[in-house]
Amino acid sequence: MPQYAGFLRSQSDSHDHLGPDEAQRVLESYIAWADERTKEGRFVGGGLSRGGRVLRGTGGEVGATDGPHTEATEIVGGYQVIEAVDLDQAEKIFATHPHLKFGPIEVRKIGERGCED
Repeated sequence: MPQYAGFLRSQSDSHDHLGPDEAQRVLESYIAWADERTKEGRFVGGGLSRGGRVLRGTGGEVGATDGPHTEATEIVGGYQVIEAVDLDQAEKIFATHPHLKFGPIEVRKIGERGCED
């Protein structure tokens, strides 16, 4: 079955207003969503560490800086991969994700080149 990634995007400060208890409940709702997709046989995996590196090519040289994009106002805070019949079904599944309270989810098919679903 085709796989689709949902990139969880948000403003860099979208969760700052949450107190510790509320932040824990949000995290638990994300985990519960993934657990439900696992029970359905759809969840493949996901997640990102808080840190990383950003590579930029300039004048034939590649430079690296600590990331993610600290200067960006909108960042990819994580991703999750599911299996779905097509993009329409993947959209319906990701439409139930609790992250939508904080920002958009970009859904893309994995493993194909070009403009297909």
